Amino acid sequence: MTDWIGSRLAAWVRLVLRFRRLTLLIALVGGGFCLHYAVQNLGINTDTADMISPKLPWRQDFIEYQKSFPARTRNLIIVVDAAIPERADAVAAGLAAGLRGQPELYQAVFAEGEGDFFERNGLLYLSVAELEALAERLAEAQPLLGRMKQRFGGVRLIEVVEESVRHGQAGGEGLALQPVLHELSNALDAASHGQRYTISWQRLIRPENGQARRYVLLQPILDFEQMEPAKAVMDGVRQLIANLPAAQSPDVRVRVTGEVAMEHEELTSLSRGAGWSSVAALVMVTVVLYIALRSIVLLLISVGTLIIGLAGTAAFAAATVGHLNLVSVAFAILYIGLGVDFIIHILMRVKELLRQGFSLERAIIDSVRGVGSSLVICAMTTAAAFYAFIPTSFQGVAELGLISGTGMFISLLVSLTVLPALTAQYFQDAQGNMHPRWLGARVLDPILARPRSVVVVAGIVAIGAALSLPRASFDRNPINLRDPASESVATLNELAAAGEALPLQMVAIAPDSGIASEWVQAVSDLSTVNRASSLDSFVPDDQLEKQLILQDIDLLMGPGFAELTHETPNPEKLRSALQNLREALTTQAEEQDEASAALSRNIQRFFGSLDAADKEMTQSKLNQLEQDLIGTLPDQLARLARGLMAQQFSRDALPEMLRIRWLSPEGRELVEFTAAEDISGNAATERFVESVRGVVVTATGLPVVYQEAGRTVVQAFQRGFLYAALLVGAILFVFLRAVRDSILVIIPIGLAAVLTTALTVVLGLEFNFANIIAMPLLLGVGVDSGIHMVHRMRSEPPAEGGIIETSTSKAVFASGLTTVASFGNLAFSSHPGMASMGQLLTLGMIVMFVATLILLPALLKLWGEP
Repeated sequence: MTDWIGSRLAAWVRLVLRFRRLTLLIALVGGGFCLHYAVQNLGINTDTADMISPKLPWRQDFIEYQKSFPARTRNLIIVVDAAIPERADAVAAGLAAGLRGQPELYQAVFAEGEGDFFERNGLLYLSVAELEALAERLAEAQPLLGRMKQRFGGVRLIEVVEESVRHGQAGGEGLALQPVLHELSNALDAASHGQRYTISWQRLIRPENGQARRYVLLQPILDFEQMEPAKAVMDGVRQLIANLPAAQSPDVRVRVTGEVAMEHEELTSLSRGAGWSSVAALVMVTVVLYIALRSIVLLLISVGTLIIGLAGTAAFAAATVGHLNLVSVAFAILYIGLGVDFIIHILMRVKELLRQGFSLERAIIDSVRGVGSSLVICAMTTAAAFYAFIPTSFQGVAELGLISGTGMFISLLVSLTVLPALTAQYFQDAQGNMHPRWLGARVLDPILARPRSVVVVAGIVAIGAALSLPRASFDRNPINLRDPASESVATLNELAAAGEALPLQMVAIAPDSGIASEWVQAVSDLSTVNRASSLDSFVPDDQLEKQLILQDIDLLMGPGFAELTHETPNPEKLRSALQNLREALTTQAEEQDEASAALSRNIQRFFGSLDAADKEMTQSKLNQLEQDLIGTLPDQLARLARGLMAQQFSRDALPEMLRIRWLSPEGRELVEFTAAEDISGNAATERFVESVRGVVVTATGLPVVYQEAGRTVVQAFQRGFLYAALLVGAILFVFLRAVRDSILVIIPIGLAAVLTTALTVVLGLEFNFANIIAMPLLLGVGVDSGIHMVHRMRSEPPAEGGIIETSTSKAVFASGLTTVASFGNLAFSSHPGMASMGQLLTLGMIVMFVATLILLPALLKLWGEP
C-alpha cells in the first residue's frame, strides 16, 4: 500500500511540475483569498465559560446560578485599603458614584455598608455585647465631646485634653483620655516629619468597626468579540481611580481583582508574551531550517509554503468553527511546529538525491515517491491524535482538535503541491552541497553499536519511571496559571490568606427561605466553613433589645450632640494650646505613663520643626494639624446620631441593591458559603467543595468550577489520548501491514510518555490546564518520527552506515529542533501557564527524540528484519 501511495503521489507531483507556474498562481490567489476570508470571518471568543460543555451537571448548576443572579456574574471587585476607615469609606463611596455614572460600562454596582439604609440601621448589626461596650465608651467620651460642642476645633480639643491631664486623668479611663493621647502623639510625630496622620474618631468611638478595608462590587459589560473583552471597563476603572482625589492619598491603596480582572490581566500578559514568543520562535525556527537546509532559497520556499498552508487552515477555522478560543488560538504555533516537518523531510531527501547526481525534477519526484507515503501516514496519525479530542467535553480542545487535525491535511496538500512547484521554479542548486558526516551520527554510532544494552537500559528506565506515575498530579486551580505578581492575583491571594476571598465563595440556590435557613444551619456546623449566609442574615437578631440600648445611648449623649459650633481655626492659638498641654504633661511627670511621655516628646519635636520653617510654612503645618486632629469627628458624630435613630425592620425593608444579590426574580434564595481556611491550594479547595456539596449537592461557585473543570479536562485528555492511541495504532497497522512494525513505532512513544510524566514528578512540575495540551502534540510528533524511520528501513534499507546516516534521521533530528525552537522559548515566559507549557513541551520533545533516535534504531537492529 505504501508503494502504491508513493507512486500515485509521484504522478501527482510530476503533474504539478509540468504546470508549476499555473500551480503557483492558483496557490497564490487561493492563499490570498483564504487569508482575506479568515481576517473577515474568524472571530475571537475569550469567554472561558464556553470552553467546557454546558451539558455537564456541574456546568448546568453554575449556569443556572448565573441566570438567576446576573448581578453576581463576572464581577469586578475593587478593594480599598486605607489608614483609617473614614478614608476607606470616602474612597469606596466616590468610586461607587463614579461607576454608576457610566451605565454603558458598569451595572449592579454595590458598595458594602453604603447608603442611607446601612447608615441608619448599621448599629443594629452589632451584637448586644458590642452595643453595650459602645455605650460604655460613649459614656466615657461624653464629657470630652460635650465640652467641645459649643467650641468645636483643634484648639478646644487640646484644651480639653490639657484640663484632663491637669486633673490627673491621664492614666486613662478608656476613651476618656488614654487612646486620645496616643492618637495625638501619632499625629504630632507625623507632622514633625512633614507627613500626615489623620485621627480616626470612628476607631476611637467604635473600635469594633475599625477595619479600614472596603469592597466595591460591580458587573462590567464585556465585549467577547474583542481579544480583550474587558479592556474598556478596566481602563475606565483605572481612570476613575486616578481621577478620584480621595484615592490619591499616600495612605490609600486601591486594587482591582475578581474573575474579570484576572482574565484581563492574563490576556494582556499572554498577548504581550505571545508577540515576543512568536518573534523568538520564528527566528529560532528560521535558524534551524537554514542549518538543516543550508540554502536561503529553500528557507524562503519553506516559509512561503508554511504561510499558504496556515492561511488555508485559518480559512477552514473561520468556515467551520467561526472563532478561536483561548486554547484553539494556539493552532498557528502547532501548525508551524508540525507542518514544517513535512517540508523538512521532502527537502532533505531532495538534497540527498541531488548529492547522488539526480536532476532537480527527478530528485523532487523521487523524494515524494520515497517519503510521500510516510507523510500521508503521519498526516493521518497526527490528525487522528487531534480529532480524538472532538467528542470530549472540553470544547476548547475539541475545537482545537478539529482545526489542527484538518490543518495537518492542508499542510500535506501544500507540501505536495506548492513546495515542489516552488522548489522546481526557484531552487537552482541542482548538484546539491556536499556535507561532512553529521554530528548526530558520530555521537550515536557508538551507542547503537550495542543495541541490546540500549534496550536493557530503556527497559530499566521504563520500569523506574512507571513506579513514579501515581505521584503525578494535576493542578486544578487556574489561578496558579496566572502571574502571581499581577495585581489581581496578588490581591486575591492576600484576601484568600485572610479568609476574605470573595470570588472563591460557594453558593447554592434554595427554592425558598425555609430551605435556605436549613442549609445555613447545616453547613455552618462544618469545620471547613467559616460562615454561611442568606438574605435572612442581613436581618439582625435581638432588634428590640438593641433598640433599647440605642435609646439609652441617645439619652446619654443628649439632644443635638452632633450639632457642633465650629470655631475659626487659629494657628497661633493652636500652638499656644499645644505649649500649655506640654507644660501640663511636664508638671505631671511623676504620674506620666508611656502615652503621656510620648506625647510630650512629640510636641517638642513638632515645635522644633516649626522653628525650622518660615512663617507661611508654620501656619500651613498648624492648619494641617488641626484638620488631622478633628477632621473626621463631625461626620462620625452625625453618623452616630443617625444610627441611634434605628428602628426594627424585616427583610422586606432591605435595600434593592442588596436584595438583587440574594433573591432571584422567581423568589428563589441564594445561600453563600465562605471557607474556613485559605483555599488557594488544591487540597483545601477540595475539602471545602466536598464537605459543602455533601450537604447541598447543587452547591456551585468558582471553587466547584475549578475542581470539576480540572476533573473534566483530565478525563477529556485521558479519553482523548486513549482514542488517539487506538486510532493511531489502527492507522499504523492498515498502512504498514505489520504488527511488528506498528509495535516498533509505538514502543519509543510509550517510553517517552512514561518518562516525561516521571520527570514532571522529579522536577516538581504539575500538569495543568495549559500544559496538558503537550501530550497529544508529543504523541503526534513521536508517531511521525517513528513512521519515517521504520518506513525508510522498509522501503530503502541503507547500504552502509545504518539509518542514522540517512537524510531521514537528519530530518527527524531537524524537525525535533524546530519543534523545540517553536515552543522552548515559552519556558522563559513570565506567564506561569505558558512557562509550564514550554517546559513540558521542551522536556517531552527532548525525551521523544532521544527515544526515536536511540531506542528505535536499536529495536530495528534487533527485531526489525522483515
